[in-house]
Amino acid sequence: MKKLLLIMLVLATPFMAMAQLDLGLYGVGGQIGYVMPEGDIENPISFGANLDIGSFGENIDLYAYVNYWGKSYDVGEYYEWSYSILSIAAIARYPFEMQGSLKPYAGAGLGFEIASWDSKYTGPTYGGYITAADYDYSDSSTDLGIHLLGGAEMEINEKMTGFGEVRYTISDVDYFGIYVGVTYSLGK
Repeated sequence: MKKLLLIMLVLATPFMAMAQLDLGLYGVGGQIGYVMPEGDIENPISFGANLDIGSFGENIDLYAYVNYWGKSYDVGEYYEWSYSILSIAAIARYPFEMQGSLKPYAGAGLGFEIASWDSKYTGPTYGGYITAADYDYSDSSTDLGIHLLGGAEMEINEKMTGFGEVRYTISDVDYFGIYVGVTYSLGK
């Protein structure tokens, strides 16, 4: 997977050099989402921030997202698990030209998926020879994630834009999410 991403980056580099890149902090905002991860993890709520960081040529808008979600749940009779992901991603969005105030877009991006998990044993300790702590386990990992998304935005007023989107993240734990949020314009 990482080799494929490296090959794509190498192939895209000449085109990126030819395009006009306009980077800056043009907007800040927040978002909330409903996440559906793979496996036994129940569906949590996601909270995050979004940044409008410019454009790539005339037709590609650049954004950055920081999202967090976590969930605690039971596995079997004697184990409690908790799992969380902090996602930091750079996203390129292609807006479709439409009449009216609703502006749909499609996009993709790359990001870091920082996952942590913890399991606790809550069952019997068999006469004190084995403690519950002997079965406790926690760890974390950082993985490269691919974000695929589609959505629409609508101007709320001169300074604020609302958006709704669906996002699919391919990483160590794949997950699908539905997000809504607002971005406050800082001007271009």
